Amino acid sequence: LRLGISNFDTINPLLTQNKEIININQLIYEPLLTLDSEYKLTPCLATEYAKTSATTYIVKIDNNIKWPNGNNLTAKDVKFTIDLIKKSESSIYYENVKNILNAECIDDSTIKINLSEEIYFFEYNLIFPIMSQNYYSNEDFYSSDKYPIGTGLYKIASISDSQIILEKNENYRNQNE
Repeated sequence: LRLGISNFDTINPLLTQNKEIININQLIYEPLLTLDSEYKLTPCLATEYAKTSATTYIVKIDNNIKWPNGNNLTAKDVKFTIDLIKKSESSIYYENVKNILNAECIDDSTIKINLSEEIYFFEYNLIFPIMSQNYYSNEDFYSSDKYPIGTGLYKIASISDSQIILEKNENYRNQNE
């Protein structure tokens, strides 16, 4: 598989300024919810979601999903990702989270998202890639030189000036895909 990308800056989906990177990132990173072929919102990393008030959403995470390093996906990863995006107005996903007042981890598999105001169909904003909190513990996400990890079918094997090599993520949950 070869994909051409001009003006490559970083493979990190939260830091890139290049919208073409999204084509590659969809192979590596997954969102809470995704759009199916009929543009209908469907769970991806989430198992279910509900709007409990005009400004509150509850999202259940499938924490049987594993990162390439073997750790399980948790609600803390979702909170970590939301907080990272909120800190960076230059992120291409900033608009998705700018109205989130805060995110609270109820338990390992449940996150409560509180909005600053009612946003109709806010759940459509939950299509940003989720990053691993544990993977970035003890270091600054914004200056890390690690290859970021995702829960998708592929993981990054190497990156050079002229190519990005991906390999199968052995911990991917749907090995038949």
